[in-house]
Amino acid sequence: MPHFAERIRALGTENAFKLGEDIRRAESLGQKVIRLNLGEPDFNSADNINDRAIQEIRRGNSHYTDPQGILPFRETIARQVAETRGVKIDPRRVVVTAGAKPTIAYTLLAHVDPGDEVIYPSPGFPIYESWITFIGATPRPLHLSERKNFLFDPVDLEKLITARTKLIFLNSPSNPTGGVLTRQDLQNVADVIRNSAAPDLRIYSDEIYENILFDGRTHQSIMSLPSMTEQTIMVSGHSKTFAMTGWRLGYAILPTVEEANLFKQFNINFISCVPPFIQEAGIAALDNPENKNHVVAMVREFEKRRDCAIAELAAIPGVTCARPEGAFYAFPNIEGLCEEIGVIERYNNLSQTVRGATSPSTLFQMFLLYRYGVATLDRRSFGVIGSEGKHFLRISLATALPLLKEGIENIARAAVDRSGFSRFMDDEGPRLWPDRR
Repeated sequence: MPHFAERIRALGTENAFKLGEDIRRAESLGQKVIRLNLGEPDFNSADNINDRAIQEIRRGNSHYTDPQGILPFRETIARQVAETRGVKIDPRRVVVTAGAKPTIAYTLLAHVDPGDEVIYPSPGFPIYESWITFIGATPRPLHLSERKNFLFDPVDLEKLITARTKLIFLNSPSNPTGGVLTRQDLQNVADVIRNSAAPDLRIYSDEIYENILFDGRTHQSIMSLPSMTEQTIMVSGHSKTFAMTGWRLGYAILPTVEEANLFKQFNINFISCVPPFIQEAGIAALDNPENKNHVVAMVREFEKRRDCAIAELAAIPGVTCARPEGAFYAFPNIEGLCEEIGVIERYNNLSQTVRGATSPSTLFQMFLLYRYGVATLDRRSFGVIGSEGKHFLRISLATALPLLKEGIENIARAAVDRSGFSRFMDDEGPRLWPDRR
């Protein structure tokens, strides 16, 4: 690609969106597709939120505004965060962004130079790894084990910290695993950071799923712990809690006003500002007591789906699945399934170049989509580095229960279709070899 800058080679993607090309192709071939790939609540934003935005547009509140975020919204966020984390928040440290995702880039651009090291969970949200490699930093994946319910021991983290470690990503509840860090887990992380990391290290605490917790759990934030407030960039938003994914409304709480001013400057450079009518709707989302009931009902439905999905996945030969404690995903291990129907054998017979661009779970993911009409995401979609030999799928529970059950039933049928997989590879294999990050 001679017309592109060299750094573009290091830019990853988010396959939850990229898979849309394959979904459309499968549908064009006559396949009905059950979408279990996107991390998007299948609920709509509440009427009171929608009405607030419409009212603001009608009264002309649709012009440029403060690039940091309108003060009433920042004050509302500061109050809500103080109530839930027990930490006093200065609204001058709050920056409103177009969804939570830009804060990943802002944090790395602000705090990390090429060659510096960044620790992040793997499997984890893919944009962490994408931006780390894009800016030329050194990625240090913290690999999460199914055996530990996708949590990690303090020693696992401590082994990765060096003098060049500038940033640590935390995500709880976790995408894609549904793992949830307890207060004691976070205390252990804080102890390791105090004892082993440089004092200027920053923690990026991704708390976007903070309200989607199961079995009576309550959300815990590392910024609530003594001395961690001064090192933590806490990020959340409205996409998941209030089913506002398309509104693109997120925010960051920065450790200092100076860092918040830099994030404001990034907003100016990238997006100018978040539309004011969307921010007003964001205030309604947090302030209107009706919305707490909407959130409770949504989470209750996700929990019901979680229980159903885990039971049905466990009944499929060759599949195991840790029990997610939050978010709205299941992350089954399909290694035994892949062995049984010949996926791993077929993968091992590919050329070395092709093997480097795919994985057994990717091959089964495509087989599921094109032959059984189920869209899922493979393990490589949540961190490529060190993913070899790890065979998982992410299944989104943000799908109506009848469709979710039908999708898992189709997975069960595919799990015993050895001859069908072989024919699929013969027919479609060569088309699947482009690098699918």
